[in-house]
Amino acid sequence: MSKPEQPARAILAYCRAGFEAASAAEIGAALKEPPSPRGVAKDTGYVLIPIPAGANIERVPQHTQSVFSRQVIFTLDAVAALGERDRVTPILAAVPQIMAAYGAVSLANVWVEYPDTNDGKALSKLAGALETRVLAGLSADHVIDSAAKFRLHVFLLNKQEARIGVVEVERASPWPLGIPRLKMPRDAPSRSTLKLAEAFHVFLGDDLERLLQPEMRAVDLGAAPGGWTWQLTHRGLHVMAVDNADLKGELVDNALVRHIREDGFRFRPKKPVDWLVCDMVEQPRRIATLVAMWLAEGHARHAIFNLKLPMKKRLEEIELCKAILHARLEPMGRTYHLVIKQLYHDREEVTAYCGFAPRSR
Repeated sequence: MSKPEQPARAILAYCRAGFEAASAAEIGAALKEPPSPRGVAKDTGYVLIPIPAGANIERVPQHTQSVFSRQVIFTLDAVAALGERDRVTPILAAVPQIMAAYGAVSLANVWVEYPDTNDGKALSKLAGALETRVLAGLSADHVIDSAAKFRLHVFLLNKQEARIGVVEVERASPWPLGIPRLKMPRDAPSRSTLKLAEAFHVFLGDDLERLLQPEMRAVDLGAAPGGWTWQLTHRGLHVMAVDNADLKGELVDNALVRHIREDGFRFRPKKPVDWLVCDMVEQPRRIATLVAMWLAEGHARHAIFNLKLPMKKRLEEIELCKAILHARLEPMGRTYHLVIKQLYHDREEVTAYCGFAPRSR
């Protein structure tokens, strides 16, 4: 007797609208398979990529390992038809097949989500109602276990259709839609402060409090009007804000801020600092070279910086910047960590963290 045919599996990745091709190319490269055009539609906020037979899905970058994907869901290459009156029953009926396809024996939770687009946000109220009811149904079926390896995701395409899949909780984004909920501080001089706040949460995670302590010292290159400097001072750090332009608001005459009117590419601190941050508008490779020099020459231990991407060949430019950093840091023989990601508060750019592990005693 022949074995029943296994359902076709696929990867569903959430991304910023307009960056679908970049997200798909990144995942396709990991799978060593070009993405299918039918699963890559511009300005939808997500991509769907079939998983080739025999592909190693452990190679697929997830959460911080992925540059352009906010969340990576493992699903089936089929749409769940929800109907109009009873949308919960079709979702529950699809769950056993999804779990079997990826070896899940229980589920830690369920998130019902939607694309990060104007049309997608119109589904938020429905998503909230469905999430409560689907969770209740799974609990009644004794599928929910808070310690389970996998979490269920229901991604609403519209009111009648959804993609249903699972993620490994430890490797996934901890925020619904892959978007941390941050409020714009009333006193911050610019919205760019949210980029650095998000970067701290995404890149530092559980180490945030250890790596950002009051009385640490930082340099902000290209600081004006002061959004990133504001974020640092509100964590108690002393900041050298380097920019020929003026700072704004409470940063003027702030005891934690020393405003240095100088070219950010020429400035060097007299003593090493804990942090370098940089949001200057310049060619990505030039910023990567500058940051690599700061870290290699011991001017800073950690750096968070933005790379303003070209309209085309975005992945190629990112790979070039990685190569610049690795070429300068690898010969030092010290352990360092480099991660690059397009954050929710980024636009035509990505944000990067690079830092050294503590020296062994």
